[in-house]
Amino acid sequence: MNEERKIGLKDTLSMLLWGVVILIITRQVPFVSYSIFGNLALLGIVVLNIRYNATGFYRTFLPILCWWFFLVFYALLQGNEVPLVARFALIIFFLLAAYFIILPSRMIKLLFAFTLLQCIFLIGLEFVLLLFFNLETYEPLRHYFINQGWGDVYTFTGYFYNIPVKGNALLPFVYMLSYFIPVFPQKRKRFFRCIYLLAIVFAGNFAYLISLFFFHFILFFLQNESLRRLQMKILGLSFLIVLFFIPGLIFVENVMSKKVDSMGTRQDQVEVLIRDMGQEHMTIWLGKGLGNTVSEKTAYRDYTGNVYFELQTVYFFNQLGIVNFIVFILLNLFLAYTKIRDPRLLFAYLCYILYAFTNPYILDTNQVIVILTLVMANKILEDENRVCTRNV
Repeated sequence: MNEERKIGLKDTLSMLLWGVVILIITRQVPFVSYSIFGNLALLGIVVLNIRYNATGFYRTFLPILCWWFFLVFYALLQGNEVPLVARFALIIFFLLAAYFIILPSRMIKLLFAFTLLQCIFLIGLEFVLLLFFNLETYEPLRHYFINQGWGDVYTFTGYFYNIPVKGNALLPFVYMLSYFIPVFPQKRKRFFRCIYLLAIVFAGNFAYLISLFFFHFILFFLQNESLRRLQMKILGLSFLIVLFFIPGLIFVENVMSKKVDSMGTRQDQVEVLIRDMGQEHMTIWLGKGLGNTVSEKTAYRDYTGNVYFELQTVYFFNQLGIVNFIVFILLNLFLAYTKIRDPRLLFAYLCYILYAFTNPYILDTNQVIVILTLVMANKILEDENRVCTRNV
C-alpha cells in the first residue's frame, strides 16, 4: 500500500513539473523571463523518473556521463564563463537523459492542452491584427514584441500577419504526432487538426509548412506498410534528408520567407562561428568548449557575448568541434533508435528536426520535450501492440 502511495505521489509530482515545463515553453508570451523555472522543473522530472538497470547503466549511461564530464572539464579549461558552461552542459545532459525517462502516458494530454492554448492565442491575435491594425499602425506593437523578447509580428501587405513568436515550436510536432497516437479526442480529431493547421499558417514560419508538406507526402506513400519495411524506408529517408533535403530547405526557407537580410545574417553567423572555431588547431577538433562566446563585430551585428543564433546547430558545432559533435550526433541516433523503436514515431521526430534545424530552438528545451513525448508515445504503442497480441 505504501509503495502504491509513493508511486502515485511521484507521478503526481511529475505531472505538476511537466505542466510547469509545458506552460512556460508554450507561454513564452508573456513568461519568457521565467524560463529558469522550466529548467528547474525539467531537472526535477529527470531526478524523479530516470530509469536504467545495472547492465544498461554500465553499458550506456556511464560512458555518456564520462563524455559529458569531459565536455564540462574541457570548457572550464578553455576559460569559458561558469554560468554559460553550466547552461549548455545542462542542455546536453537533458537531451541525452530524456531517452531514459518514461513518464505516465496521460501527460501527453497536458501537451495537447497547452499547445492548443497557443493555437487559440495565434488565431485570436491574427484576427485582432486584421480588424484593428494596418500597415501604418501595427509597427508599435511589433517593436513591443521584439523589445520584450517574445519574437516578431510583421506583415508585407496588411492583409495577412506573420506571428513567429516564441512558443510556436511544438505546434507542428503535436499535429504530426496525432496521426500515430490519440493526442486529440477521437470524435473531434479533424476539427483539432484544422485548428492546429490554421495556427501553424499564422505562425508564419515557412520551415513549418515545408516540413508538414514533406510529412504528408511521405505519409501517403508509407501507409499500409509492415513495421519492418517502414523502418528500413525511414532509415533510408533519414540519410537522404541529411544529405540533400536539409541543405535545400535552408536555401529555400531563406529565399521564400521574404525576411529582409535573413539569408545574409545566417551566412554571416555561420562564417563568424566557423572562423572562431578555426583559430587554433585543437579547437577545430574539440571545439571552443561549452558556453563559448565569440567577440566579433561584422557589418550585420555585434556578436560579442551572443548565445542566440538562428542556426543554433552551428553554434553547438562551434562549442563541440568535429569529434565531439560527431559523438553527440551518433549518441542521439543510437538512443533514438533503441528508445523510440516505433518507426512512425522516428518519422515524426525526423520531421520535427527537419523544421527545427533552421530555427534557433533546436537543441534546447523544446527538443527535450519532444524526446520525452516520443518515449511516452512509444510506450503507448507498445502497450497497444501487447493488447492486440493477447487478443489474437
